[in-house]
Amino acid sequence: MRTELFKVASSRWQPVALTAMVILHVPPMLWAGQNAQAAWNGLRSRSGLFTAYTVMAFGVLIVAQEYRHRTAALAFLAVPGRRRITIAQYLTVAAVGLVLSAALFAGWLVVGAVRHGGPGMHLDRPADVAAAYGVVAVTVCAAGAVGVGVGTLLRGSTGALLALGGCGAFEPLLDATRFRGPVTAPLGVLAWPTSELETAALVSAVGWGILALAAGLFAVGRDLSS
Repeated sequence: MRTELFKVASSRWQPVALTAMVILHVPPMLWAGQNAQAAWNGLRSRSGLFTAYTVMAFGVLIVAQEYRHRTAALAFLAVPGRRRITIAQYLTVAAVGLVLSAALFAGWLVVGAVRHGGPGMHLDRPADVAAAYGVVAVTVCAAGAVGVGVGTLLRGSTGALLALGGCGAFEPLLDATRFRGPVTAPLGVLAWPTSELETAALVSAVGWGILALAAGLFAVGRDLSS
């Protein structure tokens, strides 16, 4: 993980892109004028939706850069237990996602509390606040697992991002896959400004994340990219 975090920190654009994603939330925080109920209902979606898809793409990129810069073979030779690298990459992506989502969740929570008072943002009910962030954190980590898994399987950022984009365009066409597929499941959890939880979408998001990561771990242990 130290190596993966070093690569992220030493990149010319990854820290900037992640920071920009957070900064883009500042104007809506300052200008939004909703009431207390709307502020609470939208807390999960505002802190988690954009973050989940950013982390999904970040998961693809952090894996694919090994193949783009032809350092995968050297990395795998240096660490013969190649699955350890993929696990470290996922843990790095998940850690970044948790930091981003926590910062945005806290920001939207504080802004809502300043405008509408602590009770309006359920600060007098800390279990509600913890549960709301828990849903965001789990969904963001699941989205990151999908990104890492798909990036590991396809070994290229362009192909992986196109595959995810095509999957996301196809899933809404069928009732069985709408908000249940690997790309649209986070929408079912985070997209709607409501405090109600779409349990099936959350289970789907977690399930697809586990499946994608498991498939990536299986693939990376079978051969070595030349």
